[in-house]
Formats: sequence, C-alpha cells, structure tokens
Amino acid sequence: FFMKGIFSFKNAVQLSIRPFNEWMILAKSASKKELEVMCHSVLLETGSLLEKANIISKKEFRDLFANSRVYASDYIMLTLLAVDAQELYQKSTDFPLYESEQARVYLYKCFCILYSQGFGFENKFYKGKDALIAISQYACDKKQEPWN
Repeated sequence: FFMKGIFSFKNAVQLSIRPFNEWMILAKSASKKELEVMCHSVLLETGSLLEKANIISKKEFRDLFANSRVYASDYIMLTLLAVDAQELYQKSTDFPLYESEQARVYLYKCFCILYSQGFGFENKFYKGKDALIAISQYACDKKQEPWN
C-alpha cells in the first residue's frame, strides 16, 4: 500500500530508461499527478541528452516546461503529435524512431526531428529552438489533457 500510494521522483527517473512503448502504457494508466511527475522526469533526462548534442542547454529546455503555466505531460503530447504529423510527410532517416528504445532516447529523437526538420502550424513554420519554444507556447495556460 505504501509503495503504491507514493509515486516518487526516483521511480519516475527509473521509468525514463524503460522502453518507450512500456513508458506510454504506464503513462496512460497513471493519475494526473503521476503522469506529470513521469513526464517532468523524462523531460529532465531528455534535456541532458539534448544538451550533450549541443541542441539546447538543460536550463533553457527545462524552462520550456517547468513553469506553472505548462504541463509537462501536455508538452510531451504536443511533441509526439507534431512528430507524428511530420513523419507523415517525411520519414526521418537521421533519427529513426523505435518504440523499444528508452523513453528518454525516443523523446530525444523526437525533439531532434522537430529541431532539424521543423514543423508547420497555423500558417507558420518553426525550426530549431523556435520549434521547441512554439510547442511550449501552445501548451501554455491550458488545462491538463488526459492521456487515456
């Protein structure tokens, strides 16, 4: 009971190294609070990978989703939707996506796709850091969306 009742940050970090498809199953069955902790944690882990690749600093990336006006879960969901739409037009050969990869690696590749290829939304095209910022701005001040 005690372990089930407490969803710790440490557990959420450990989940980020699970395969993305498993991570998604757990995310969809989590409570809103658990989902937010899972998403925040995997984004922090992903931010480290993005910084190592010189795409964006961990601090800049964290600032996109770590304020009280953006839900980390919405930031991830919008990212996945943007990548899905982008992949319909052009498959990424530089960043092939495999759902069996660690969740943090899968999301890292998603952000790399948006960063390098960009995406269009509402008659505008976003690329580079602007693509990552645009997703955050769109998610700003919205109600947390359920994943189930």
